Amino acid sequence: MAIPAAAAWPAGRLGEALVAVTERLLPQRRAPHLQDPPSDIGDGPALAGFVEDAAYQLGLEVEPVDARVATVRGLLMEGGPVLVAHPGSGSGPSQFLLLLACDRRARVAEVLGADRRIYRLAAAEIDAWLDDEKRGPAGEAFAGFASAVGLAARDQERTRRILGGAVGPARATVGWALHPAAGRLAERFQQAGASRVVGTALVSYLVGFALMVGSWWLLGAAALQGHLERGWLWAWGMLLLTFVACRGSGAWAAGRLAVQVGGLVRERLLEGILRLPADEVRVKGVGHLLGTVLEADALDALARTGGPLLLADSFQFGFGAVVLLLGAAPILHLALLVGWLLLAAGLVRRLYRRLLDWADARLALTDELVETMVGYRTLVAQQPAAQQQEGEDRGLSVYGRKQAALDSEMARLSVLLPRGWLVLGVAALVPGFAAGTAQSTALAVSLGGVLMVYLAFRRVAIATGPGLAAALLGWRRTRPLFEAASQKLESAENVAVLPNEVDEASAGRRGLLVGRDVSFSYPGRLDPVLRGCHIEIHRRQRILIEGASGSGKSTLGALLCGLRQPSGGLLLLGGFDHHSLRPERWRQRAAGVPQSHENHILSAPLLFNIAMARRWPPSGEDEHEIEAICRELGLSDLIARMPAGLQQMVGDSGWQLSQGERSRVCVARALLQQADLRVLDESFATLDPETMDQVLECVVRRSETLVVVSHA
Repeated sequence: MAIPAAAAWPAGRLGEALVAVTERLLPQRRAPHLQDPPSDIGDGPALAGFVEDAAYQLGLEVEPVDARVATVRGLLMEGGPVLVAHPGSGSGPSQFLLLLACDRRARVAEVLGADRRIYRLAAAEIDAWLDDEKRGPAGEAFAGFASAVGLAARDQERTRRILGGAVGPARATVGWALHPAAGRLAERFQQAGASRVVGTALVSYLVGFALMVGSWWLLGAAALQGHLERGWLWAWGMLLLTFVACRGSGAWAAGRLAVQVGGLVRERLLEGILRLPADEVRVKGVGHLLGTVLEADALDALARTGGPLLLADSFQFGFGAVVLLLGAAPILHLALLVGWLLLAAGLVRRLYRRLLDWADARLALTDELVETMVGYRTLVAQQPAAQQQEGEDRGLSVYGRKQAALDSEMARLSVLLPRGWLVLGVAALVPGFAAGTAQSTALAVSLGGVLMVYLAFRRVAIATGPGLAAALLGWRRTRPLFEAASQKLESAENVAVLPNEVDEASAGRRGLLVGRDVSFSYPGRLDPVLRGCHIEIHRRQRILIEGASGSGKSTLGALLCGLRQPSGGLLLLGGFDHHSLRPERWRQRAAGVPQSHENHILSAPLLFNIAMARRWPPSGEDEHEIEAICRELGLSDLIARMPAGLQQMVGDSGWQLSQGERSRVCVARALLQQADLRVLDESFATLDPETMDQVLECVVRRSETLVVVSHA
């Protein structure tokens, strides 16, 4: 059957389509109204930008799908929904499908239609809709080829798609996978169903402790009263078996909870790492950040071991207090328990301080080691051999002292806390036992309560206390990462959704980039680098910014291309500030080439390093443009020398590039980015005059609006 007209969304209702899918994915959230894009939005950056901005504001995450050889099975392999466009022709796609799910055999797919109804359509018909080339001359030619070579019918479709992807079809399908955005940690905890696991663990531990206390009370009462019969033993055994089952259920729930919490914590840490400000990464250095990442293991360890043990210890202290209240010295034992718990809290606090000092020393040692390894050549060249190890010796000495203090605190905690309680708990029974006023049953109950609390204190001293202190330390180290990951959640509602790339700056009614009273101060510095800066850049302008070293010209360039945000004033790109446009969209529209010491080359193929600003893998059209840019920048000889050409591995573990070559690769990367503005910060400093003229000519010819930062 053919696809009904109402099952497809027109391009002019794309915003409504995204709102409709949001209402299905997040029914508890009220989706805001979105302005629909124009029907001729095309299939380039304008369409991708609209979908990304709209999804960001709606609380969704989008992932582009490479649909060059797409089928319903491939698109929905990792779940739906998936927004996929008809290949279209001319200016771009005019219709979209919202694929929700498909059956196990991928024969029938559910589609959310433009009338908000669910359509069940044949997957083969959707595949034909996504790739209508087989209905035209190309499809007829392939059918004749398949018939001539005797290709089986079940293999024809797969072969045709593979061949079509290899030669690069003229019209590739455009699509995006849609998922709910990562919410706050508590929300994600709830969505993962962890609350049910917590409830299971709590009930299992509570029932387990109650059964354990009841079993030993039953056995002790029967033995002390002198009628230990077979029925009492059977009842005692059944209680113990039930206790084992409850404890096993609680351990399973605690383990599952640990896996879920550990996974959520690591996801949030990864999000925070990717959202750290560039200045913070640059200032702290790789050694400090490596130590911070290592501290995250303490949080994971608490989730796997310390968390469940802390829960079990809390229950055991509670049941122990109840048992002691039923014993021979309830008031004295309760007072001792409260006092010993306060002592335990104080010892754990002291352990945390010692652990904090030790971690600072370890982090400093790690930082020193990594930075020394990175700059070892400079160290050897600038310092005498006798002084090269002084920093390491001092760090090791401080680390040794902190380690000894930590070991002493651990020994004090493990010895004093459990054994001290055992001695005092038994001593509290001596007066009643010596006076003969305490009954034997009450003495037995009190002794059982003392032993129960002793086991809890022993676990606190050996595992739970150190684990909790390490987790607190890990939280203190990784808290900036959690805060960085939460910034997106707070600003999503203020993001502007651009219907297309034509804004007031494009229409010529205002400057492309306008700054009024812009100021910028680095963290920890009182004097601003920039103060009261006014700037207005219009399209097709060529601007040169000159100044002496330290005058703030590089800082201004970083502000223009979105690498930094102003501390004060107003800076608009196309009429939108950073909060409305999003830092990612700002950097898409304003490409920057930093100074030579920040021209980072990844250990990857040269093609990947240049094509980072385009969708990967690049199309045949993109590769032709990359080759043309490299030729204009004078990189043809370099590519010719490489055994694998553009596919040659470069970077630290590959082909070593000179500073001038690295600079030109970064310039090529910026030129390939379809940006409105390009900012080059002393990008020609490492080039000889002849090469600089060649590069400058290429940059001016290929840049609509250009800002060059240079020394006076």
